Amino acid sequence: MKRSIGLAMSLLLVLATGCATYVREAPVYQPNESCRPVSFRAGLEPNGFNGINWETELMALDKMLYYRKDISHGGIDFYVRQGDTFKLKNGKARPIQYGFWRGKFYVGMVVTQGANDWSGLREVVFDKYGQGAKTFVNKDEYLWVGKNTIMALRYDENSGMGTYYIRSSSMEKQMD
Repeated sequence: MKRSIGLAMSLLLVLATGCATYVREAPVYQPNESCRPVSFRAGLEPNGFNGINWETELMALDKMLYYRKDISHGGIDFYVRQGDTFKLKNGKARPIQYGFWRGKFYVGMVVTQGANDWSGLREVVFDKYGQGAKTFVNKDEYLWVGKNTIMALRYDENSGMGTYYIRSSSMEKQMD
C-alpha cells in the first residue's frame, strides 16, 4: 500500500512539473542614446536590390516563383528567383526573397539561422555599406536611411534568426 501511494505521489509530481509551462520574459532593449542616423555612403544608395529597381512590375521579371504572403500593408507577396542566392562571408548561400506590393517590387530580404550565418551576413553588408546606426545598446540591430531606401540588419538571439532587408521608402509612403 505504501508503495502504491509513493508511486501515485511520484506520478503526480512528474505530471505537475512536466505540465508546468516556462514563461520567458520579454527582453527589454535599451535605446542607444548616442545613436545617430546613418545614411548610405556617397553614391551607394541602392535604387532597388540585386538588379531589380523599386516599383518594377512582377510580370516584367523572369523565373520568379511564389514563396509566401505577408498580410501586412494589405498583402505583400514574396517570391524567390530561380538561381538567385545571397552569398555570406562564410561562403554559404541563402535564398533571396523579393516582396511585391500590388505587383510592384517593394522589398528584398535575406534570412539566416544561427550565429555563424548571421555573422557572415553582417560582414557582407558592413563591407558593402559600412556599419549602420546601432539603434539599441543590447541588441544586434543596425539601420541605414537614405532618400528612397531604408535598410535594416537584425539578429534575434532567442530564435537565432538574422534578417537583412532593404525596401523602398517611397512605396512605403504609398502603402500608408
